[in-house]
Amino acid sequence: MNSVLVMLGSNSNAEENLSQAYKKLESRFDIIKQSSILITKPFGKQYIHDFHNMALKLYTNENFEETRAIFKSIEKEHGRTSESKTSGIIPIDIDLIFWNDALVHQDYGRFEFVRKCIDEVKE
Repeated sequence: MNSVLVMLGSNSNAEENLSQAYKKLESRFDIIKQSSILITKPFGKQYIHDFHNMALKLYTNENFEETRAIFKSIEKEHGRTSESKTSGIIPIDIDLIFWNDALVHQDYGRFEFVRKCIDEVKE
């Protein structure tokens, strides 16, 4: 069983998109813990709406690549495209931050809100 810490974020219909993404993740993984939802100002001029962010701790029997592929599939189901960053509209973003206690995404060191949310679900 693999332990995974992920960040979810949205700046478009954020509450609904976070809720729907949570339900899809819950149907595929064992969600152990959820952080508070933090609302943050966007980083980057192309983003015009605030982001809603939260972290999850989950367990999976999938390997690293399979788990990331599931996250990307959920993003696409919610309308995430390769042009999303350019347009500034992010329906849902799912970033794998820790895999079995190993840091795999640099946003944990770059952004205080990521550390705050992730640290809430760490055990």
